[in-house]
Amino acid sequence: MNFMIYVMMRREISKYLVTKVSCDHLFHKIEDLDDNEIVLDFLLVYYISNEFIDAYIADKAMSTKKIIEKNMPLAMKRITG
Repeated sequence: MNFMIYVMMRREISKYLVTKVSCDHLFHKIEDLDDNEIVLDFLLVYYISNEFIDAYIADKAMSTKKIIEKNMPLAMKRITG
């Protein structure tokens, strides 16, 4: 039985999402999960760099999982659509 995985970005990475490496690492871990639906919660994330956003867009596009974002900062929501 598969359950939806809930990931708090501030706990999994940091309150400051900065590098491509950290984003790539996150998506590598996500792809290794058995579950098909992943919720990424951006609650209390204070900063997201352009480097992280670019990597996030690319990694999400290549992901085989259904990614659901919660509490995404407005600036990032505009960029990622």
